[in-house]
Amino acid sequence: MSALSVLRRLLPVLLLGTFTPLCSADTQAAPSNLSRQVEAYTAQPTLGPAVSVKNWTLPVGRMTFLMASGTVAPMTSGGRTLGFFFKGKGAFQYRSEDPLERASLESNYKKNLLVPNTKAILSEAKDQRILTEDIRSLTLWTAGMELSIPLGTVAESPEASFQTDWKFFQRDGLGDRGQAFARHLANTPTKTLIRAEIRGEDRPFIYGLDQGGGLRESLGSIADPAQPATYDGLRLVPLSEQPIGWDWKAPLSPLLSLTAVDIDFHGNKGYAQLKVKETLVAGDEGLRVLELNLYNVEDRVYNLGIYKVSRVLDAEGKALPFHHRNDKLLVELDQPMPPGQPFTLTFEYGGPILLRPGGDNYWELGVAPWFPQPDMDGQAYTVHAVIRTPKDDVPVAPGRTIRRVQSGAENLLEVSIDKPVQFFSMFAGAYSFTEETKDGLTIRVAAYANRGGSMQKRLIDIARQTIGFYEGLFEAFPFSEFNIIQVNAYGFGQAPPGMMIITNEAFDGKMDEISQFFTKGINQRFAHEIAHQYWGHLVKMSSPEEQWVTESFANYASALAMRGMKNQGTSAYEGMLNRWRNHASAYASSGTIPFANRLRWINDPRATFLARTSLLYEKGALILASLHKEMGDKAFAIFMKSLIANFRWKAVPTTSIEQIASMAGHKDFGPLFRTCYWGTQMPPN
Repeated sequence: MSALSVLRRLLPVLLLGTFTPLCSADTQAAPSNLSRQVEAYTAQPTLGPAVSVKNWTLPVGRMTFLMASGTVAPMTSGGRTLGFFFKGKGAFQYRSEDPLERASLESNYKKNLLVPNTKAILSEAKDQRILTEDIRSLTLWTAGMELSIPLGTVAESPEASFQTDWKFFQRDGLGDRGQAFARHLANTPTKTLIRAEIRGEDRPFIYGLDQGGGLRESLGSIADPAQPATYDGLRLVPLSEQPIGWDWKAPLSPLLSLTAVDIDFHGNKGYAQLKVKETLVAGDEGLRVLELNLYNVEDRVYNLGIYKVSRVLDAEGKALPFHHRNDKLLVELDQPMPPGQPFTLTFEYGGPILLRPGGDNYWELGVAPWFPQPDMDGQAYTVHAVIRTPKDDVPVAPGRTIRRVQSGAENLLEVSIDKPVQFFSMFAGAYSFTEETKDGLTIRVAAYANRGGSMQKRLIDIARQTIGFYEGLFEAFPFSEFNIIQVNAYGFGQAPPGMMIITNEAFDGKMDEISQFFTKGINQRFAHEIAHQYWGHLVKMSSPEEQWVTESFANYASALAMRGMKNQGTSAYEGMLNRWRNHASAYASSGTIPFANRLRWINDPRATFLARTSLLYEKGALILASLHKEMGDKAFAIFMKSLIANFRWKAVPTTSIEQIASMAGHKDFGPLFRTCYWGTQMPPN
C-alpha cells in the first residue's frame, strides 16, 4: 500500500466533535447505481421533524458553527439521513491556519467582503486568521460523519426557507454536490465529506471538508452573476483552501493518471463525433468511480458547444455506467483497479461542439477539456489522432505527421506524439501552409484566410532563430514539427505541445491602427510561446499552484532571447526587468506566486488580471533573474539544464527547483524562495 493510500485511508477523523449517531457511514450501502447516488444528493430531500435549538455549537474541522437560537430538521432521502437544515440566528467561525494562504485570503476579503457595516470580520489570533460571519440559515450535507441533533421541543418546520435555499445553491457555478458525494461514497465511504451551504448576513458561503480523496478543507463566498442579463450562474470566490495531512510544498500524487490517448475524430458543419480510447492508471486503492473533466456545455452564457456522451466502454467492450454534468464525467467501474496497473476505457461522444469564434471560418479544440482527462497533476500522455474534416476545413494538429491526405470532399490528418504531454489541441478552417524542414525540424505556418503571405517565411526564420537560441541555452528542441497557427484576434498567444497559437499582428506586414497597438512586444511574446515547449511541456507544472514553472520560466527565457538575439546588449533585457518590477511591486502584497490563481476580485476583474499576471509571469521571472545574477551565467546555465535533465517530461515541484538552484549556485537559496516565492517580498535587484 502506498504512503498516499495510508494517508487517505488511515487519516483519523480529527477535527470533528464527538456526537451520538444521527447517521453512520457503516449503515450506508455501497452504491450500485451511479446515477441514483448522484440524484440522492441532487434532488431536494425531505425534511424530518423540526426541533428548537439554543446555543448549539458544532465544530467541524477548522470550522465552528454557533447556532444561538432557531429550528433544525434532518434531511432524508430514500431512508437515508443526508444532513440537516438550520434556520435562525447564529454565526460561523473559520480558522485559516496556513500562513502560505494568508495574503490571498486577506486580499480577497478586503476586495470582496469588507464593505460598510459588514458582519464578515477577519481577525488575527495566535498566528491564525479567523473569519466570522452572522448566519441566517445553514444546510449541512454529510457522508461518513456521525453527529446528532440536540434534543429540543417540537418546532414548526422551516420548509419554505429550506426550499428557497435549496434552489439557490442548485444554481450553476457552485460545484456539483451530487457528483461529489456519489464519488466519495463509492471510493472512500468510511471517510468524512461535508458540504455546508450557508446564508450569511452579508452574502452566502460554501464550506467543504473532504477527508477522502481530496484531503482538503475550503471556504468560499458567493457572488452574483457576472452577466445577469444573459446568464444566471453564480460565482464562487475562493477565500481559503487548506490541506489535510499534507503540505503545499509536498503535493499529493495524483489519484488518477492519463498516460495515452487515441483519438478518432470526424467533424462536419459544426458537429463532431469522437471515439477516444484512453489508458489510465489509478494512483490509490479503492477507486471505483473515476472523475474526469469533459465539457458538457462549453459556452454556458449562450448554451453553445453541447457535448453528449453516448457510451463508455471497458477493455472488453462492456458499457459502464457514467454520469456527465457540469463539465465532469463520472465513470463507475465494475471493480476498483489496482494502483499502478494500466487499464483502458473508450469514450464515444459528440455534438455541435465545433464553435467558430466571431463567425470566423475556423474552429479550435484547445487547451480545455474537450476530451476526457483527469486533473492537471494526472496529465502526461502520448497521443495518436486521426482527424477527418470536410474539404474546406483544413486540419492542423501537433505531433509527427504520419499522413495528410485530401481526397474528394474530405481531409484526413494523422499525427502522433510519443512523449508524455498535456494540452493536446487541434484546429481546422480556412488555413494555408508554408513550411520548411531543416536539420530534422519542420516549422509550419498555418495562415488564416490567406493573410500575411509575405510574413510566413519571415515567421519561420524568426521561429528557427529563437529555437536555435533555446537549443544552445537548454537542449535540443523537444519536437520534430512545430506549427505556428494564426487566429483572427489580437494581443495574445498560447502554446500547446508542438504548436504556437498567435494573433494577427504577427502576420501583418502592413499594419492598421489596431495591429500597431498590439505589435509592441510581439517578438518577446513570440519567444515566450516558443519557450513553453521547454517550460510547460518538456518540464511541466503539476497544478495551478505550480504554474510559475511554465509562465515565469518562459517569460525569463524570452528576456534572455531578446538580449541574445536582438543585438541590443543589456538594454532590452534590463528594460523588461524594470517593467516587471514596476508591475509586480504594485501587487506583491496582494498574494503569493503559488496562490496567484486564487485572487478573484469580483468588482475589479481588470485588477485581478493584472495582479495574477504580475505575480505568475513577472515576479516569478524576477526571482529567476535574481538567481541568474547571483550565480553568474555558467552556474545559471547548469541550473536550468539540471532542471530539464532531472525532470524531462515530468512535473517539477518548486522545492526541487530550490534544491537544484542551491546546488548549482553553491549557496542556500532557501531564504529567497521563502520570502519571495512563498512570501510577499520582492526579489532583490
